[in-house]
Amino acid sequence: MEAKVEGSAEPLSAPVAPESRSSKELLTSARLGALGLVLSLLAILWFFRVLVRDAEAASFTSVDPAASRVDFGPGWSDPRWEALVSAKLAQLPPFQPEGAENVRLVEDTLLKLPIVAAVGETRVLWPDGLRVAIELRQPVACVRSGDVYFAVSVEGIVLPGAWSTPPGHEGKFLPLIVLENEVRSAAWEGNVLDSAGAHDGLAVAAELERELAADDWVRLGRAVIDARTARATSVEEPGTVLLLEGARRIHFGRSPNLDAPGELPVKNKCASLARALRLAESGEPPVDWELVDVRWDVPEVLPRGGLPKPPKKK
Repeated sequence: MEAKVEGSAEPLSAPVAPESRSSKELLTSARLGALGLVLSLLAILWFFRVLVRDAEAASFTSVDPAASRVDFGPGWSDPRWEALVSAKLAQLPPFQPEGAENVRLVEDTLLKLPIVAAVGETRVLWPDGLRVAIELRQPVACVRSGDVYFAVSVEGIVLPGAWSTPPGHEGKFLPLIVLENEVRSAAWEGNVLDSAGAHDGLAVAAELERELAADDWVRLGRAVIDARTARATSVEEPGTVLLLEGARRIHFGRSPNLDAPGELPVKNKCASLARALRLAESGEPPVDWELVDVRWDVPEVLPRGGLPKPPKKK
């Protein structure tokens, strides 16, 4: 029942509330709040990164060569050689990364090792210290020193690491080089073999390495290269002689590092050697030989037991 005020015909009603905020204004306010929160988070992250960068700069003021990462590259790598490189780097003191002369000191130190042929790019690598790429000398033969054997590079450098037998790698044995009496005492790691027999024998070994296939090396087995008379080769003097298992011999003639007019190219000699190694398996008929002379265009083969005697005349 509506109340009426005296002298008025209109009914009484409740007071009117102020008009509420629109939904658009509420959405704008929420967006501004979220933007402020994002900006605050970005400022915190920036401040944190500055702190981390300053801490890293304070911690890594020097490079420790002992923490280097070394890339040895492809080829033969004796695990003892890798340990030798790591030990050599560990002997160097930490240094400031800005000085190029310090990086050169690392490279020069590694080049003094007999196993290192070359040093590639050397880079400062946080936090490992250095990253060094090196090329190792590859052995092509071995020499005997007392009761042990050492691998030898083509330059005649005796490589570290003694072996109880001629060392092998990937199914092939390094051929043994016969040395002259006067240089046998030099057959020790780090030394350089400087004699005609050593130079000529290593040159033959390097060509065998280049020319023979993997299966030929398996057939070759353990071999000895005696090149002490390679420079005196004649029709009667066989020069370089390869001694193989099973009492077999190869007359090889002059060494490929000698510029001898009329000498059969070493590629032809190696091809004849490879064919001779297959004679016992695929010859028609198979031939068990004791001597092959590869110095000629047509190699001479001596079967085991000598040439067959001609039939007697009736």
